[in-house]
Amino acid sequence: MRAICKTLLPVALASLFCLLLAAAAGGCRRTDGNADERHAEGNGGAPDDGGNGDKGAVAVILYFRYDTPEKPWLAPEKRIVDAAEPCLAAMEALIAGPGQGSSLKPVLPETVRVLEVALENGVCTLDVSKEILTDSSKVGAGASSEMLALAAIADTLTGLEGVERVKLLVEGTQSGMVEGRLVEDFWGHVGLPEYLERNEAVIYNEP
Repeated sequence: MRAICKTLLPVALASLFCLLLAAAAGGCRRTDGNADERHAEGNGGAPDDGGNGDKGAVAVILYFRYDTPEKPWLAPEKRIVDAAEPCLAAMEALIAGPGQGSSLKPVLPETVRVLEVALENGVCTLDVSKEILTDSSKVGAGASSEMLALAAIADTLTGLEGVERVKLLVEGTQSGMVEGRLVEDFWGHVGLPEYLERNEAVIYNEP
């Protein structure tokens, strides 16, 4: 009996040793597999967006009215808008007015609707609804308000890539009567030019 035990003991120890080796080897394979998966995720997985999820957004600079004791100006306000249609998104944000708590004032009536926007050869053709004329009193229809409103549209849109100037239409036209108002007169002081050009002279600079 003692001889049999002496014979079986080495075999049992050898079997146990093999089992331990197999388990250890299996553990290493799992670890290597996880490492390979992490490497694949880092190189062939979803692209890193920096954690902000803003690949479909773009920063724009909007311009609103800023009053000083001397005169009214335009002042910038940064906003993040949809990158798919930046001209449309920027205009809708400009119409919506300054952010909550801002000391700036709107330059366009909030009732205005953007009917169509098209960009071709550096010209952004912007067609807006009649409320830009009929509701102008909501933002003051004086000469300075009119000049700043037109400049705000031009300065906001020409800040976008590819936009060099703006052709503003009201209900699809630049002339004629809309709701008893002459489109070419706009608010009755400056009038509506064929193209709106960037005007940085009206942008306020801190002394």
